[in-house]
Amino acid sequence: MQQQQQQINLDIKQAEDVPCEKCGNLYFSPVVMLKRFSPLVSPNGQELKVPVQVFQCTSCNDVNIPFSE
Repeated sequence: MQQQQQQINLDIKQAEDVPCEKCGNLYFSPVVMLKRFSPLVSPNGQELKVPVQVFQCTSCNDVNIPFSE
């Protein structure tokens, strides 16, 4: 069975800016945060480290809370 992709047209001018929570800057860079799963909850019983991409403020280096969840 073949799934069809639905196209959604959004006007970027209608989007709201998301500023840095600390300094109000509007620009961010992608960075990688590592998450660790202990062997007790890991699916293979071994410690597991997983990279997660988050966005860091280019001015103050803060990571907004919603960007790291």
